[in-house]
Amino acid sequence: MRSWKVILLAALCGLGAGCRGNQRQDTVIAWAVNPSHTWRATVVLRESFIDGHVDDAPTTYVLLDRGGDAPHYDNGQDFPDAEVVIKPTRCGPLSLKWLEDEALQITCEKCGLALNALGPHPTGVGAIRVDYVGFPEHSSWEPAPQSR
Repeated sequence: MRSWKVILLAALCGLGAGCRGNQRQDTVIAWAVNPSHTWRATVVLRESFIDGHVDDAPTTYVLLDRGGDAPHYDNGQDFPDAEVVIKPTRCGPLSLKWLEDEALQITCEKCGLALNALGPHPTGVGAIRVDYVGFPEHSSWEPAPQSR
């Protein structure tokens, strides 16, 4: 009688139901295609589920791909055909806008993340210039600077 419970528990763990595991859910938040439809920028929110609960530190990816089609990424996979522009954690909404064929603007829409807290954030990816707009001077969790 005990052996079927062990088999059932092992099967459920293999499916990720109720056992300690790390599953990921990717959601395309926004995307924009440059005027000539040769490049696409995409914002993807990656949430991790641990023990059936959403991790409180999702990662936001801004990806750059060739082409102008709607984005499609396999859930939870790395992005093998995309260039990762930035991938901050605990970042609020970002929007994308192509200023011209080779100039992408990433805008913090009250994202709460200072530009210096993004980690590596290139000003260019290959021939594409990347501009950052609206990022606060200090992240929302940082104390306000003391005036003297």
